[in-house]
Amino acid sequence: MTETSMNLNVHEIGILLTALQQLDGRDEYLIAREYGSVSVLYHKLHTIWEQMDQSETGIRNDVVPSF
Repeated sequence: MTETSMNLNVHEIGILLTALQQLDGRDEYLIAREYGSVSVLYHKLHTIWEQMDQSETGIRNDVVPSF
């Protein structure tokens, strides 16, 4: 299998977008060599994220960070 579909909520896509922004040049280069352009993936996810309801994306007091 080379492709799959999955449901991600606005929070999960936000995490992925933030992680992609944190990559340094070397990591981005290594990922590009193995899997493809990070910026293409970022823009694809960001386009989807912009269309989602982001009204509840702030951290709520009842949420405990997982780290």
